[in-house]
Order: sequence, then C-alpha cells, then structure tokens
Amino acid sequence: MTARMTVLEIVAVLAGAVIGTLVLDFATWLLADGTFLSHFASPAWLVLALVTVALYALLYHKLPATPAVLGSFFIGILVPSVIVKLGFDSVLSWSTLFMLHAIFSLASLATYRFVHANAAVRKAVGEATDASR
Repeated sequence: MTARMTVLEIVAVLAGAVIGTLVLDFATWLLADGTFLSHFASPAWLVLALVTVALYALLYHKLPATPAVLGSFFIGILVPSVIVKLGFDSVLSWSTLFMLHAIFSLASLATYRFVHANAAVRKAVGEATDASR
C-alpha cells in the first residue's frame, strides 16, 4: 500500500467515525430523547467510533467485498452496543441501542465506503492517465 493510499484510508476512517457519530447524535436526540451533540463532544465516544470504523478497514483488507460489508455492518452494531451498555452503563434498553447503532453503522459504513471508493477511483484514473502517456 502506498503512502497516498494509507493517508486516504486514514481519511476514510476519520470521516466515517465523525459522520457516523453526528448521525448517531441526531438519532439519539430524535428517537431516544438524548441531548444533541453529546456523543460528539465526548472523547470516549469518538474513540469508540474510530475503533469501530478502523475494524471496517481491517475487514475490507482481509475479506472479499460482500462478507466485508456484512461483517462491518454487524460489527458496527454489536461492538458499540456492548461497550455502551456494559462499559458506559447506559440506561437505554438493548433494542434501543441496537436500533441506534444500526443507524450509526449504516452512516459510518456508507461514509467510509464513499471516501474509500472515491480514493480507489482517483488511483485508477491516475494510473490510466500515467499509462497513456
């Protein structure tokens, strides 16, 4: 992996974590009567989001596309839900946590894939233009 692709991978993980956390904040405010931007202001939540999206990157490098998507989606639900319920001592029910983290998983995975796919397209276009010269 080149240095450029490594940087783009880091950007994809950061973007997925930040957008996923913002969407989770909005969903918590809308559906679970939480305060808006409370997760985004907490370093623990941001670290949890970064670790979760970094696991997406690991799955995408180790597995084919379809199993990586499915694994990433379920990791995006299970890992944060278990850590929030047991580690952060959340008062929300398991079903509410699963629903909120399903929304987080969809948003963070879509953002990660969008940024990652955009980087792959740029790399392919760069290689094609270099080859045509």
